[in-house]
Amino acid sequence: MKLSKLFATTALCLGLFAANSHATEEDIYSVHYSEDGKYIITGGAGGFTLADSERLTGGIKIWNAETGAIEEALGQRSDLDQIFGDEYGRVGSTRWGISNFKDVVFSGNYPDGRVLLLPSSLGHMKGEDQLQMPDFVGGYLDLSARRPARIELSELASERGNCDPASGFHDYVGPIVASNNGHYAAIVVNTCKAGAGKDDQNLVYEYRSDLRIMDLSSLKVIHAVDRIDAGVYALGITDDGRRVAFVGRDRFAVMDIDSGKQHVIETYEDADFMIPRQFSTLQFSRDGSKLVSLRNILDIETGKEQPLKWAAGGAKKPRRISSVRVAPDLSFFALVIPDRSLITFGDDGLPRSYGKADKVVLLDTETGERTELEVTDSLTEGKRCVTDISPDSRRVAVGCKGGLLRVYDAATGKLIWHKRNVGRKEDNGLMKVDNLGDDRLFALLESASRY
Repeated sequence: MKLSKLFATTALCLGLFAANSHATEEDIYSVHYSEDGKYIITGGAGGFTLADSERLTGGIKIWNAETGAIEEALGQRSDLDQIFGDEYGRVGSTRWGISNFKDVVFSGNYPDGRVLLLPSSLGHMKGEDQLQMPDFVGGYLDLSARRPARIELSELASERGNCDPASGFHDYVGPIVASNNGHYAAIVVNTCKAGAGKDDQNLVYEYRSDLRIMDLSSLKVIHAVDRIDAGVYALGITDDGRRVAFVGRDRFAVMDIDSGKQHVIETYEDADFMIPRQFSTLQFSRDGSKLVSLRNILDIETGKEQPLKWAAGGAKKPRRISSVRVAPDLSFFALVIPDRSLITFGDDGLPRSYGKADKVVLLDTETGERTELEVTDSLTEGKRCVTDISPDSRRVAVGCKGGLLRVYDAATGKLIWHKRNVGRKEDNGLMKVDNLGDDRLFALLESASRY
């Protein structure tokens, strides 16, 4: 079976969630469990006029995973500006600049550790149309000091490219992908090279893609592998940092970092690389022995595939998927299917709300059984959702536009707790958390959304 389109399509479904032009301070753009499963970290807007005296302000929140209580809040718009500024942004995106905490990675466990900001790609804009290689790959905030700092890498590339900026080809960094446990990051450094074509007349542009493995506790590069491909679309790294998978211009392969051995899944001849709008993440099993897609679980050493039930016709795979998470024990996927039409009815038989909302579905990898989570019946929330799964595979966290944060039992789909991240513009734009989150307030907000 051809796997390149399968894995590339699955990978390109990942990370497509982004804030739209109507984003507000309460929106949640990313959600992650800590490595020990005790806390949930969410990323949102940076805030604008945050006061030092307000404890629960900031674009990054740390929640108690058991109770939903807020533990910490940090991250302001000024922190993002200090790290990235206007001259640095994601490559391939139609919108330049980094203005939110969508790219949050948590390294360590609360209350120790740090919050990392690792965008999926990064370039340095010089002038109006010229991109250059940046000299850093992201930033971080220590929970103690809270001062923003860059993750400096002044020697990302051994040589600079020679492409004409008018060609649309540039030096840049990407994909940038962290391991699920937040211990390591895989970084692809792309240097554009111009050379003569087959007829020795027309210029041909291509990339030299070098791989760097970073230890996220020390923020040091611990492995460097040059020329893994000529442009990379998708990337993944195991929890121990010793194996990566990539879909590139020339091949789809898994590489063992220590030996340099590659398990080539497919090769591509005469392919042209085009920078995608969004770089993507490939998923491994926890022990790194299997590569996981929405259709197959591939044993890397043997090459054997375990097809999922819907691949055999037992269930239809959705045409659009905006977010995918894989349970650490491989028992299920958490899928976000975007923007379905939403019409709900009250006891009187009349419509309660109209609009669109994301559907969140748990797919059992053995039986193909699907469990839909009841995210919301509100007009204002439940759109542009993201998910994460606890390290023990027993719970699923869902965060959405509108500040909705919910945790479910993975086995039953039942709601365990809910909170709302509330931005209060009447308080000079302060971004706060409603730390009560009880049923009374929940019912009040739901009622208000019906009128």
